[in-house]
Order: sequence, then C-alpha cells, then structure tokens
Amino acid sequence: MAEAGPPSSLSRCLDGESWETKDVLREEISRCELFQPSSYELSLDQIRDLTAERLHFVLKLPLMQRHLGDQVIGRKKGFINKSMGITELICSADMATGVKMGVVCGLYGGAVINLGSPEQVNRLYVPVTELACTGMFALTERGHGSNARGILTEAHYEPSTQEFIIHTPCEDAQKMYIGNAMKGNYAAVFAQLIIKGESQGPHCFVVPIRDQYGVMWPGVTATDMKHKEGLHGVDNGILIFDNVRIPRENLLDKFGSVSADGRYSSPIRRKGDRFNAMLAALTPTRLALTVQAMAAMKLGLIIAVRYSHSRRQFGPKDQDEVKIIEHQTQYLRLMPHLAAALALTFTTRYTAGLMDDALCQGEDLQSNRPLQALVAGLKAYSTWVNVDCLQECRECTGGMGFMMENRIPSLKCDSDVFVTFEGDNMVMLQVVVRELMMQYTRQFEDSMVAGLIRNWTSSTSDSLRTSFLGFSVDNVGDLNFLLKALSYRERVLQRSLAARLHAKINKNKEEFFSAWNSCLHHVTSLALAHIHKVTLKQFALAVQECQVNDDRDLLTKFCLLHGTSLVYQERAWYLEHNYFSPGASRQIRSQLLELCRSVKDDALKVVADFNIPPCCIQAPIAGVANPRAEWGFYPQPQSPTTQPHTQQRATSKL
Repeated sequence: MAEAGPPSSLSRCLDGESWETKDVLREEISRCELFQPSSYELSLDQIRDLTAERLHFVLKLPLMQRHLGDQVIGRKKGFINKSMGITELICSADMATGVKMGVVCGLYGGAVINLGSPEQVNRLYVPVTELACTGMFALTERGHGSNARGILTEAHYEPSTQEFIIHTPCEDAQKMYIGNAMKGNYAAVFAQLIIKGESQGPHCFVVPIRDQYGVMWPGVTATDMKHKEGLHGVDNGILIFDNVRIPRENLLDKFGSVSADGRYSSPIRRKGDRFNAMLAALTPTRLALTVQAMAAMKLGLIIAVRYSHSRRQFGPKDQDEVKIIEHQTQYLRLMPHLAAALALTFTTRYTAGLMDDALCQGEDLQSNRPLQALVAGLKAYSTWVNVDCLQECRECTGGMGFMMENRIPSLKCDSDVFVTFEGDNMVMLQVVVRELMMQYTRQFEDSMVAGLIRNWTSSTSDSLRTSFLGFSVDNVGDLNFLLKALSYRERVLQRSLAARLHAKINKNKEEFFSAWNSCLHHVTSLALAHIHKVTLKQFALAVQECQVNDDRDLLTKFCLLHGTSLVYQERAWYLEHNYFSPGASRQIRSQLLELCRSVKDDALKVVADFNIPPCCIQAPIAGVANPRAEWGFYPQPQSPTTQPHTQQRATSKL
C-alpha cells in the first residue's frame, strides 16, 4: 500500500495540478498484485506477458478510460500536463509498461489523432482505447534512423483497386526496433508515397500486422529482436512488407490525401515542410521521454539518499562510524542531481503547459518552432542527466547498488536507450540551435553583416557590463547572478556561432553542411547553455509561486544549488571569457560544497515528497522489506531535526 499519512504541502507542489490523478494511480498500483513482484528472474516471454498484463490493467482503469476519451476528443485543457503525470507514475511502477503505453497510446494513437481525420480516429484508434487491439509505430529503418526523411519503404497507389501497396524494397528499408512488434495488431507505418512514379515524400499509413488471434496479415513478416540491454518487457522487432495491400482510406490524410483516381493534394506545398509538420504533430511523445527519464532519476535518488542516511562507514577515532551521507564526496555526488530532478519537474510542467495552451487554441505545433526546440533540448538534457545520475546512485550505494533487488541496475538498463530513442540527443541539440539561429537572424531587417557588426558591438559592451558582476564575489550567492551568468554564456555562444557560420558560408563560400558540421561542438555547447538557462529560470519562477514559506525556503536552496552547479560545470569557459576572476571561481566552488552540505538532510524530505509507493521503489536498502532479500534490508531513515533555513536565499527577480 502507499505510504501512510496525507501528502505534504511540498508533495502537492511537486505533483502540480494533476495531484488527484497521481493519487488515484498510486492507490491503484499499490493494490494491484501485478506490480508487486520484480520481474528480473522471469524469462523473456514471461516478462513480456507480464508487461502486457500490466498495460491492460492500466488502460482499463476508469481514470485512464476517461483520459483516453479526452485524447480522442482533443483540445482538452490540461490534457498534456495530465498525460505527463500519468506517464511518470506508470514509469515509476515499471519502465517497460510506461514505454509500451507510450508506443500504443502516444506514438500510434498520437499518429492517428494528429495526422488523421475524425473518421480515421474513430475507425483506427478508438478500438485501441476500448482494448480491442493494440498498435505500434514504424518509422525507423535499418538504413535510416535520425534522418527519417530518407526512409526507403514505399507506398504505391493503385487506382484500379483503390489500394496502397506497402513494400520493403531492400534490406535497409526494413523497419527496426519497432515496439509491440510481436504482439500488436496495427502499425502506423511511414513510407514514401509514390503516385505515378513520383514520390510525394514520407506519409503515414495504418497497416494491419496481425489479427486478434495472432494470425499475420498477408505479406507482413515480423522478426523478434529478442534480448536488449533493458526494457525486456517491450517486444521490439523488425517489420518487412512484401507488397502488402491496404485500403486507400488507411492513408492518414491531414497533410496529404489521394483521390480515388490517384490525384494527390496537400495543404502544404513543399515536401520538406510537409514532413516536418507530420513530425511536429508528434512532439508530445518526445516530451514524455523527459518525464520517463525524470521518473528513473527520482527512483534512483530515493534509493541512494535513503541508503546514504542508513549505512555507516568510517568516523572519528574511538567514536561511532558516521552515516555515509556525511562524507563530502557522497553528498557532492548526489545533491546536484536531486536539484536537477526538481528543476526538470518544474520545467517539464511549464513546457507541457505551453503545449496545452497551443493545442487548446487550435494551433498546429509545426508553426511553433520555439516549443519544438524546447522539447528537443529538454529531451537531450534530461536523458543525459539521468544516465549520469543513475551511475552516481549506483556508485554511492556500493555493492548493494549492484544487486538487482535494489532496482538501480534495472533503472540504468531500462533508461539508457532514451539518449537515442525518439531522436539521437546530438540531433536534438541541433534542432535547438537551428531555432536559436533563426531567432537571431530575424532581429536584422537589413543584412546579416550589418547585424553582426551592430550586435557584436553591443555584445562587447554587454561583456564589460556583466563582467563587473562576475568579479564581485559578494554577488555569487545571489540567484540573479547565476541567471545572468547562464544568460551571458548563451548570448556569447549564439553571437559567435552566427559570426562563424556567416564567415564560412558568405565569405569563404563553404557548403552549408560542411560549415555546420565543422561547428557542431559549438552548436551542442550553445544548445545546452540555452536549456541550462531555461531550467534554472523555470525553477526560480516555481519557487516564487510556492505559497508555503517552509517549502519555498527549502526549494530556494535547491534552486540555488542547481544554478551554482550549472555555472560550476563551465567555470573554465567563464574564466576564458574574463567573466569570472579566479577569486569568483573559487567562491563558486566553495558555494557548491556548502550548498550540497546544507541540503543533505533536507534531501530525505524531498525524496519522501516524491510520494512514490513502496511497491514501485522495491529496494530493501531504501526501507522496503523483501523476503527474498532480507540480507539487504535497511530500515527507512527518519529525517534529522532540521535547523531553521538560514542559508542564503535566492532573489529571483525575473
């Protein structure tokens, strides 16, 4: 059952507006026997069957049936934020179940809803919500992953039968890594639409894969990819199509349709823009990856923080050994990740709110490039931070953290794929910077050269003006100082990249691909600088909006820690650019150490207020009893008596 006692005010703050939905799911999962045992001892087939049962249980819950109904209707206020809350809870219970739900409802369902007509939604997706069948999403091919526009699967239209013929023309066109491939009934398949020998670019088709009895559709071959590093409950496979015939009505036709006699029409003229619009409609599923990574982070931190407050090792001579959380290297490794998890909590909520507003207003996401870029950047940042966080959690729990019973190894293996799933992180960062460059060039109405000269002059004065802040060690502990430092780094990287690209392309006449490729290190640095700034700003705004004084004081310390950690990571860059004096850099380091020390006891309250049920945590070293691993049990530690919050307070005047 869920932990006793009503949720705290901080727990409500972290849950946000969807706290009631999360509470219902916590209770349902805690009562369900399917989520009680760990699954690592099961065979591959048993794990997959268990995951399918868990997903069926979740989808048939009244709460989920109402939510799926809202998805079908569309434009429901708060739908995206609620979806993110549901995703986080399900992934906390079992990552494979959460990912498979994302495949069936997010990717397949999202494709039909966002790329199809109302009639197609009722015919091709509503049966999924009614648990009559399941779907999958087939975009990636053996020869094309990140460059999805170059896919080779073909869809030829035959006017005489009014059918599309879906075909895999070569080995590189085989659809790979397709989730739910061995159990699903329908696939949203991206293929090059070919009319009278001319390609109209990639379009999405719903292709039957197997019937309810498991009999394969004629011409479809599904090959099991079997064992992976993690996510064993997700049945990934390869799909091959041998002239598979589907009705004309199975082309999802929001952005392109074919008449009975074979005439093609689209509201978007250019093929590239058309494909971008199709992918943009699936942006919510990419945001879900940030939430999935965040769920893994929170679980890892709960386990590592609790164990660190229970396990004792070393101490003063002739005295009791101290808790390992008292060792500087222990809290220095864990506390910045806990701060980052909080920052991601608030930034993801903010981003989901932007998406909700856009969809409620009937805005097509393809026209909102800043939102697409934000989601892409968050996906990259969160999934990388998660990988780093779980490795630190593993090391900070020693040999106990290496044991499968204590959950961290499976979390690492299950979430590692997120850095390349739904878009390789390096590609995601380029999406961010392309938008930042577009914003930059739109500032200039005349020429790029004049704009660069004019703006570089202002950049120099800005450098001198803000550098005085950097040299003043008295201001290092102020949140405004940290926000200005992150903003300054983003601006300088943006301006210098624009200047480099202009010189390479306009002066040196380099081809764009070569010029861009030679600046990729610069590009990735700029993208991360932008996302770092966004996460700190949204964390600071959330602190301002917190209504409970004690919670606000606690979050303030973690917000200051997050900003200090981000600046500390790039202190060499700030020194190179004369933004910091050596003294200010040393002050940043001292501040990081002191903040980590000051929040190590508060960390117990924070991880408790993540409010994750014991059946999801599972780890004996985190105080969850397990008869199979009595040797690993440590009683759940109690929060030490906290001192009044006298630490420096952030002054986030945004």
